[in-house]
Amino acid sequence: MPANQPRRWDKGFIPFRLEVLTPVFIGCGEALSPLEYVIRKESGKARLYRIDLQSWLMDHAADQSVQNVIATGDISRIRRMLDEKLDEKVYAVSSSPIEDMTLADELLRAFAGQQDRRGGFQKDKTGDVDAALRNPVDGGLYIPGSSLKGAMSTPLIDWLDGLAKKMGRPTLKDANRNDPRRGMNDRLKEMFGSISDHAMQALKISDIAAPFTSCAVVRAREMSRKPEKKGTPKNPCEVIMPECGDMWGRLMLDCSSGTPCITLPSGTKLALPDIIRHCNTFYQKRFMNEAKGFYLLPHFKAAFPCIKHIGERVLKLDGNTMLLRVGHYSHVECMTVENNQPQTRKGKNGTPMPSGTTRTLADGKAPFGWMLLHFCSQEEYEKGLAEAETQRLAAVKAQTAQLLTMRREAQAKAEQAATLARQQEERRLAAEQKAAEEKQKQEELARRMAGLSPEEARLFKLTAEPSEALSMEIFNEMKGWSPELQHKAAEALRDCWTALGKWNGKQSKKQEAKVKEVKALLE
Repeated sequence: MPANQPRRWDKGFIPFRLEVLTPVFIGCGEALSPLEYVIRKESGKARLYRIDLQSWLMDHAADQSVQNVIATGDISRIRRMLDEKLDEKVYAVSSSPIEDMTLADELLRAFAGQQDRRGGFQKDKTGDVDAALRNPVDGGLYIPGSSLKGAMSTPLIDWLDGLAKKMGRPTLKDANRNDPRRGMNDRLKEMFGSISDHAMQALKISDIAAPFTSCAVVRAREMSRKPEKKGTPKNPCEVIMPECGDMWGRLMLDCSSGTPCITLPSGTKLALPDIIRHCNTFYQKRFMNEAKGFYLLPHFKAAFPCIKHIGERVLKLDGNTMLLRVGHYSHVECMTVENNQPQTRKGKNGTPMPSGTTRTLADGKAPFGWMLLHFCSQEEYEKGLAEAETQRLAAVKAQTAQLLTMRREAQAKAEQAATLARQQEERRLAAEQKAAEEKQKQEELARRMAGLSPEEARLFKLTAEPSEALSMEIFNEMKGWSPELQHKAAEALRDCWTALGKWNGKQSKKQEAKVKEVKALLE
């Protein structure tokens, strides 16, 4: 493209409706650990709830039983505690169904820090779930426009490489063989231009928001052509499920030449019909090759219904529909050109190992990543996008309102529990203090009584701990004591009866006589 002719996209707006045919997994590069979700079963169905662990811990900061488990640092115990105590209705930030109940059971065992192996249970670090790419604003899944653009670029490269082969020019494979260091890049530069002025810059695609109900958790099961060969274990993953609802996006092509298109360095212009044709040719062939190479095999029979269903769609496309394969587990054939077989390690005989001998299926039943782009009118696009946005906002509003209500209730319960725990702690401390003071008092009493005669010790105890029973005993016994000891007894009885309210005021005749007798001893 001439440097003095800048690209323009003001008239290259092309809307489309995206239809997911098989589960699409576009990961964010991170995995959910069993401390970031809980599994719940109800009515024979299972769901994975992603949780706000920090909020739950803050709300239970005063719960000593929670703090005791956290303090152990035992991940298995912490997992079990979350499974038992966490209310997913309050602390879940999203939820996804798990259709494979055996997967749900495995995640539950992993959540408890155990894995079933050969009939027994053992602690294991299993339970990670590969997380999907999410919108940081509302937490919804989405398909990046860059993923769609990459899926469109590969068929164009394949088409140009095929043309080169027909014309007797070096293919990408030839270029790489002739110059392993720069040959491939130089050939791609001939096809599309330099990075600063790459022809694919003419194509822009928006990110595509998925409906809130689109996410599910599936098992990523790798299977080999050879039934006896086991596939490499892979984490379960969050996916956008087929038939989740319409998704809307827009594609823009450079229209500086008058017609929206991609202009190659050779001068060739690729308008939308050309791009659709090349993509459909590329992906239809790979769909058929994969179906024949894998899904007709007996041990792949669980996937055959899905392949038959979508096969009826992908092999009968009109000129306004584009077939693509996007995301993880799209497999090497859909990401490489026809004449450039992927390089593999060498086998025992020195020849390269075969490539593309396995498939990874969602729950062992469906391939990943197949989708259709249905190009539509702007009116249909605007109407569909408005409906989708209305549904999204309603879902966000309802979810937020429910979460706030439940969170307030949880916080109120947590505050009530914290207040009760604080009151119990205050009572415990007060009881301990009282017991300590009583113990100190008794020790002091015992120390002071240790050097006294039995009579003096009893008088001291009566003064320290006024007792009507003890006062009666002393009153009856003191008549046989010495005058000095009788005087001390009278003082002790006066103090005791004063404390007990039996010295002054109206008393019984017997008590009045006793008081009179004690007063006589004090004169």
